[in-house]
Amino acid sequence: MTAQPSRRQLLYGAAGLAIGGGLLTAGCEPPKGAVGEAVAAEPRPSYYPSGYDRMVQASKSERALTIYSNMDTYNWKPILDGFQKHYPWVEDISTSNLGSSEVFERHNAELAAGQQKAGLLVSGSPQNWLDFVSGRKLVDYASPELPHLPGFARPRPGLYTFSSDVIVMVYNKILLKEHERPDSLAGLIKLVHGEPDRFRHKITTYAASLTFGQAIHQTYFQEQRKLGRDPWATYDALLPYTREEESSGPMLDKIASGEYLIGYFASSTIVFPQMAQLGEAITWKFVADGTPLFLRGMGVPAKGPHTNTGKLMLDYILSHEGQTNVSQGGFTAYRPGVPATPDHPTYASIRKKLGPENVMLIGYDFGTQAQQDRFVEQWEGRLG
Repeated sequence: MTAQPSRRQLLYGAAGLAIGGGLLTAGCEPPKGAVGEAVAAEPRPSYYPSGYDRMVQASKSERALTIYSNMDTYNWKPILDGFQKHYPWVEDISTSNLGSSEVFERHNAELAAGQQKAGLLVSGSPQNWLDFVSGRKLVDYASPELPHLPGFARPRPGLYTFSSDVIVMVYNKILLKEHERPDSLAGLIKLVHGEPDRFRHKITTYAASLTFGQAIHQTYFQEQRKLGRDPWATYDALLPYTREEESSGPMLDKIASGEYLIGYFASSTIVFPQMAQLGEAITWKFVADGTPLFLRGMGVPAKGPHTNTGKLMLDYILSHEGQTNVSQGGFTAYRPGVPATPDHPTYASIRKKLGPENVMLIGYDFGTQAQQDRFVEQWEGRLG
């Protein structure tokens, strides 16, 4: 008898659609103004250990770095440009735009075949990272940048946070006047229930049956309960009017075309770069009563071919300069002191604007698989 894939396997396989899927495909040029240029190079901080140069010298014999990620080439450009100012001998840097789970699947397949290529992994699939950590597949490296970062910078041994990507609300600003664009879920509920026929099935969000969507919705649910709020009341009010989407690209396309009027809990990593192209049709706001931040993970795989260069890249991404270029690439920087702008908010600027109680980190604790399955089943049962 042929074995059927488990729910977990199905969710993992679809996870790439949630984050990797977008209007821009791998290798495409971004819309003009979608990402910024690399900032000026900064000197190595004085707190780096005296023996750090040994790793730098070892990198000179590697001269290359392969990165498996769920990010497009244009997202990487300011980061790589900045990195190569410090380490010009690393001329051969290749990046990939894979699905979130495909990052791990490709690495594991090459590892099993004895043909490991990646020196750094970057992805936003929480359960895949937990499996990777428990399998001891990461170098348990202690970055010198760690004491200068928030506590969530290294959630597990060897696992670091690349960015804290903000999840937002998106609107069709042609069909919705300014006063019809709520900045909270409570405001969205009031708007929708004021004109139920107008908004029925005109609202969208990520499907909870996908790992990305589940992580967002379950984190919102858990954090609201901690605050003494009733998250099911929110979902009971919104889900009958909501249609779910499996990826960012169709979600944003349909909002821009007017098929949807509003999307809640949409990924800024797709929305922000597209504003340069679609800004005449769409706009966005933070979710004032509960904005999730998705922690995109990264780590240096054990026994990789470019371990020293992978560590250098990891340290660079965690540095003040590196986090600034992470922001320039369209992601939400979380290091203190990184400048924020309206187009490039940071973890600190979002907390200051909304208040810490309204900012929720999407981490790695979603309960047992049975608890996760039960949450998804209850969430889906409320859809209209």
